[in-house]
Amino acid sequence: MEDPRPPRYARLVYEVKNQVGKLVEIRLWSPVSAAEAVAWARDHDSVVAAVGGPYVCLVDLFDAKVFPQDAVDAYTAVMQAEPHLKRTGTLLSPSPTSALQVRRMLRETDNPVRRAFTEVQPLLDWLDPVLTPLERARLREALAERGRV
Repeated sequence: MEDPRPPRYARLVYEVKNQVGKLVEIRLWSPVSAAEAVAWARDHDSVVAAVGGPYVCLVDLFDAKVFPQDAVDAYTAVMQAEPHLKRTGTLLSPSPTSALQVRRMLRETDNPVRRAFTEVQPLLDWLDPVLTPLERARLREALAERGRV
């Protein structure tokens, strides 16, 4: 199986970046430890702060497997404390167990601006209305870079 990590992230199990406008791109793959989830939270907060206001997230969990409970707790804590989040579209792993776990995490955050998807087109339909043309182009580019479209 090919390593899903981009070369510059060879020692990490995530990437968090903002290349265009208010679009924050998050990608997680497995395995994830609680310490990595804490590092991700710190990097996430730094990227979001740099956006400087309302932001939209693409969360790509396609390569993720089931998270350990301590990592779930760390991710959920961040998801519950995002006052400037405008909308999130999460692309789920094809693993039914992983998808169930992430859907449960999203339910626990009780935030209607977060939605999970198993297919790319409905995710695009959800995020596109709140993105600029440049952000929509970057969204498609990010998904294409990862072989999702």
